Formats: sequence, structure tokens, C-alpha cells
Amino acid sequence: MTELHHGSNVQGLQTTATFDPITDEFIINTPNDGAIKWWIGNAAVHGKIASVFAKLILPTHDSKGVSDMGVHAFIVPIRDLKTHQTLPGIEIHDCGHKVGLNGVDNGALRFHSVRIPRENLLNRFGDVSRDGKYTSSLPTINKRFAATLGELVGGRVGLAYSSVSVLKLAATIAIRYSLLRQQFGPPKQPEVSILDYQSQQHKLMPMLASTYAFHFATVHLVEKYAEMKKSHDEQLVADVHALSAGLKAYVTSYTAKSLSICREACGGHGYAAVNRFGILRNDHDIFQTFEGDNTVLLQQVAGDLLKQYKEKFQGGTFMVTWNYLKESMNTYLSQPNPVTARWESADHLRDPKFQLDAFRYRTSRLLQSVAVRLRKHSKTLGSFGAWNRCLNHLLTLAESHIESVILAKFIEAVESCPDASSRAALKLVCDLYALDRIWKDIGTYRNVDYVAPNKAKAIHKLTEYLSFQVRNIATELVDAFDLPDQVTRAPIAMKSDAYAQYTQYVGF
Repeated sequence: MTELHHGSNVQGLQTTATFDPITDEFIINTPNDGAIKWWIGNAAVHGKIASVFAKLILPTHDSKGVSDMGVHAFIVPIRDLKTHQTLPGIEIHDCGHKVGLNGVDNGALRFHSVRIPRENLLNRFGDVSRDGKYTSSLPTINKRFAATLGELVGGRVGLAYSSVSVLKLAATIAIRYSLLRQQFGPPKQPEVSILDYQSQQHKLMPMLASTYAFHFATVHLVEKYAEMKKSHDEQLVADVHALSAGLKAYVTSYTAKSLSICREACGGHGYAAVNRFGILRNDHDIFQTFEGDNTVLLQQVAGDLLKQYKEKFQGGTFMVTWNYLKESMNTYLSQPNPVTARWESADHLRDPKFQLDAFRYRTSRLLQSVAVRLRKHSKTLGSFGAWNRCLNHLLTLAESHIESVILAKFIEAVESCPDASSRAALKLVCDLYALDRIWKDIGTYRNVDYVAPNKAKAIHKLTEYLSFQVRNIATELVDAFDLPDQVTRAPIAMKSDAYAQYTQYVGF
């Protein structure tokens, strides 16, 4: 799919597949250097057959001469199945050394008038008959394109889930080492674990809480995806598309930042290649780009929210499953209660209803305000110019919405946990996740008087206390990830004899 000049804008790709009615073949062609297929997995060394995305061009009898039917996928052999030799008309090159994932064989492909049978068109969403007539069950190029790209959802689901696994691994290494490593302490007293320092707790405990939150959210996403693949329900397809885009973008961005924090939290030993942070960081970094660039995916989430907002407040069918927008957005958009804005007891701040209301209020307010801004700017700048003028606002809206979904799934997981002691531990972690996120965006809540000054201070104080409480069960929380030593592999993350294994590695 990806070309040298076109990545995210797949509809703009330039490779062509022109139908030849005389020979009943498609002619695959790369018209210029910008259209060379780039970053193609398995292409440089191993691949024998490619699924090639190209503009389907049909000859016509009118003045135009040809008709562009939009992007379609074609099966194109690139190497001989027996000899593995590159087939005529095809150029293959390696994309070169990368920052990470160099075990993946990425190649570049150029097509010089390569002919393939008409049957090699992947024709689920559009077909060409022997006499060159085009048929499709979908009425427009845009709808066909959207249906074709809908198959990318599975990749986004996988990336979101995999990114959580990387975060679990990094958090496990950093937290186990932080419990093992001792440094400084009171005069004439034993040194203390570096995880006993508030600064280390501040770095790692909210991250651990987020890891748990992402776990439950991505498990929910996988379940919804499996349900979608069975039912093919249109509304479920739309919901999974938006949720997978948002979670993939949000989780992979968070994990990428967290890997650097974990490395730093482990000091010099975090810099040793054997302790994994470098390779994890380099291999994971591309998660933010492939299967959809994160900034582009967040815009898709924002666009989906705006569509639902428009349907709710301007009439028309309202077919959404984001229940808080559908059922009670007016409640969240109402003026904050001056009494509850001042409540600062721990019971109130740890109440899931307060936490979820705060997240949803922020999202609803962002959605309403960006809708107003877009309407205003579109009058002078047009729709594209207005979108660009409000782009940072739109990205913040999408992230806020995804955080609301993540928290809702975490709260559901806590409430459905059958074991009382496990439920209490999860509740502690969930509260830390929620209040840490509120504190990190406290300016937004203060600007609209949703949280009074004293309540803001209480949130900050409670967040630090919860970090300390989570630190006390950190061993159990990372052990619950159940990562075997052969997966963790970092010497500083071993449950016992960490230093012995570390020194053995370097040859002592």
C-alpha cells in the first residue's frame, strides 16, 4: 500500500492498474519515483506474491479516454515460485537499515508495465467484467475506499494489544530493578530501595496504573473486534474502527514515551543493551506510524465524534454506542455544581462516578467548543482550512475521549472482579489512574471552575498518597503480568540473583 510519496493519504497513491480489454489483463505500472512501493514487508528477500494497491483505470469511449475507479487491490506475482528469480518488469530493492525491527524484511517495488490476469483483481468491493464494465455493491469511490481500508482494523487492534505487552515488559523491568536497587538513606541506617523515593514513585506508579487501564481497554477492544468479525454488524464495524484507531494511537504514543522514562528510572544499568530498554524502544517506535500514523488516526476519532454530535443536535439518525454522548451529553455540558466543585474528601475523589463524570465533562466540553470553532472558521477558511485551524483542539478531543473509554472499562473490570482482595488492589490502581489523569490536566478543570482550588490541591495530595500505596503492592502487580524470565530476559528484572546473572553476562 505505502508509496515513497504517499503513506497516510492512500487515496492519493499513484500506482496504476489499467485494464486492457484486448488481452483481458490489468497493466500494473509505477509512473514516477514517488509511486515506488516502500516499506513493503517481506519484499526485499522473501516475498513471492504481493497484494498491490493501485488506481483502477478503465478505458472509455468518451472524450476523457480513461476513467479512474479509485484504489483497488490486485494480486501481483513478483518472483518465480520455483527459482525465486525476480519476474520481468519488476524491480526489487531493500529499504536499508532501520532504527529498529531489522529482522523484518522491508523492500521497495517498482512495476514496469507488469501484466496480470483480470481475475487477479481482489473484487469483494468492485469488479470488472470481460467487456470492461465496472460493477460494485457500493455506490461511490469513497465508500469503496472506506470498505477496503476497513480491513486495516485488525492490524490496529493487534498493535494496541501488542503495545500494552511492551509496556508491561518495560514496567516490570523498571519496577523490579527499582525495588532491588538501594541508594542513600538516613544517617547510619541501611540504604533504602529507590522505589521508596517519591520521585521514583511519581515516574513509575502512574505508569503501572496506566498499564492496567490499557490492559482492560485493549481486552475489550479484542472482544469487540471478534464480535464484529462474526456479526458483520455495520454499527459495530464503525464503532470498532473508531475505537481501534483511538486506542492504537493513544496506547502506542504513551508506551513510546514510557520506554524512555523506564530507561532513565534505571540509571546507568538501564542503558545496558542487555537490559532491553534500547531495543524495546527502537523496535516499538514504529508502532506510532504503521497501520495508520497516530496523528491521522486521532483525527479519524475526532471526525467520528463530530459526526455523532451533529446527528444529536441537528436532527437525523443517531446510531452511536458512545453512551455518554448519546444519553447524557446535556448533563455534562451543564454548568458545574459550585458545591461539588469544592468537595475534597477522599471518598468523593475515589468515587468512580466523580472520576468518570470529570473525564466525560472534559470530552463533552471539548466536543461542543470545537464544533462551534469549526462552524465559525469554515465560513472564511473553508472546511479544510477550518479543520487545520482547529487541529490541535481536535487531537486533544480525541485523546480525551479515548481516556474516557479507558477509564470506563477499568471501572467495569474493578466492579466485576470476583475476588475481594484483588478487587481492592485494582480499585487502588484505578483510582490512581483516574486522579493522575485529572491532575495532569487540572488547568482545564480549573479554567471552567469544575474543580475549586482546594479540591485541586486535594487531588494532587491524594494522587501522591495513592502512588505510595500502589508502591506497597508493586511486586504483586508486576508479578500478575506473569511474564516468564525467558520473556523478560533483562538481568536487572530477575526475581532473584539479578546481580549474579548480570555479572555472568559480561564474563565474570
